[in-house]
Amino acid sequence: MKVSKAFELAEESLSQIEDKEYARWEALLILSHFLKVSPLNVYLYLDKEIPEEKFFKILEERKKKKPLAYILKETHFWGRSFYIEEGVLIPRQDTEILVSVFLDLPVKEGIILELGVGAGVIAITLLLEKSNLKAFAVDISSKALEITRKNAKTYKVEDRLFLIKGNWFTPVLEKPLFKAIVSNPPYISLKEWGTLDEEVKLFEPKEALISGEKGTEFQEKLLKFADEYLLKGGFLIFEIGYNQGKMIRELLNFYKWHFKIFRDFKGYERVVLAWKENI
Repeated sequence: MKVSKAFELAEESLSQIEDKEYARWEALLILSHFLKVSPLNVYLYLDKEIPEEKFFKILEERKKKKPLAYILKETHFWGRSFYIEEGVLIPRQDTEILVSVFLDLPVKEGIILELGVGAGVIAITLLLEKSNLKAFAVDISSKALEITRKNAKTYKVEDRLFLIKGNWFTPVLEKPLFKAIVSNPPYISLKEWGTLDEEVKLFEPKEALISGEKGTEFQEKLLKFADEYLLKGGFLIFEIGYNQGKMIRELLNFYKWHFKIFRDFKGYERVVLAWKENI
């Protein structure tokens, strides 16, 4: 089947389960997967042939609400492709704001810590963008660490990324070692869980999404303990839920952090930059 025909069919089929704009984007992702090119370069290969049977199998799985990243075993972040499987949280575009905030900081070398590494997209991206950095990354999930290790080898940063199995700060020495701590922690409350899209609830790991009764439990742990692990002048950067700005501000003030909050692509407060010394 020609790419041009497949693109038309995918867009039409996926429009049955999502809005047309996102259906078009997912059609591009499917075809880029076959062509081994970036999604926007698909338009350059409209006359190429792709395997019809595999194409329709992907569409059928997607129409059952299985996330496309899990079907393709591929997710895109910061312009790069990363391997992913079920059992590991799919990175969101909003998390790129966290990367952007970090890259604007005066941190050019040294060691950083990521808590809750998932598929490794944050830590690996930062290592690729700043060649003098090293990173320690913690996750409670063996599968997440396995996927991160695979991605680190793909991008040849495994010698600068040290993976640790454990729960949050627990396996890390309580010493000021890090120039920055970054995290996209679980921030969904138990009450909000029931309101999430079906494909999230059915397929994505619950433990990577739910924080607890309030939804801010993990952020509070960061704010309570992070400065014990940060070097003087170090930074804490983490993601928050779209409706958590007020609660997070109260916690930031209670634990005596200076801070800036950055908005996501929809205008919601999404990423916190915090520090104990003046920048």
